[in-house]
Amino acid sequence: MRVLGHLGFACLLVISLLQCQVAWAQRPDIAKLQLDTTPAANARQLAQKSTLIVSASANSSFQSFPTGKKIGAYQVVNYIQTLQVNSVIKGASPRLIRLLSVGIEPLPDAKDPLNDKYPGPLAEGNYVFFLHPVRGTGFYSLTGLWQGVYPLLDGKTISLKKTGFAEYDGLNVEQLKQRVR
Repeated sequence: MRVLGHLGFACLLVISLLQCQVAWAQRPDIAKLQLDTTPAANARQLAQKSTLIVSASANSSFQSFPTGKKIGAYQVVNYIQTLQVNSVIKGASPRLIRLLSVGIEPLPDAKDPLNDKYPGPLAEGNYVFFLHPVRGTGFYSLTGLWQGVYPLLDGKTISLKKTGFAEYDGLNVEQLKQRVR
């Protein structure tokens, strides 16, 4: 009986290790993932293209995955950052979302136009995110890059000057829900 117990335990251990190995083998190579960066033509299209629209908190921690690509002196890097969902505006969302973004290292000067195409991870804070899934993964990315992020200040959205839509500026989460509908 004791031998069978040890043998059963050993079998369960081997099965568990094989399951972990299969899951690891199916894990996407984050460094090779490509983002859909197609901009939305207008605020309505941004909402339509987004599977999820959420109010969420971003923390300052992230994981870096160098892609092996370079732009001049800069290395292109994919980042994974966790968002904690506070409120769902559109779609069905888990409490935690893993956001995939692309950036460059070292960070260029704030006025460098490369920042428009390679935003990198977000600063810690509260935002409204317009998101769509990254195909074949459990990750999400911003719809239209910078078009898909609206910082919250005192509970109201801020539309980024170069990329945001004025229709989504100065709204609280409930007003944004109504506007998106």
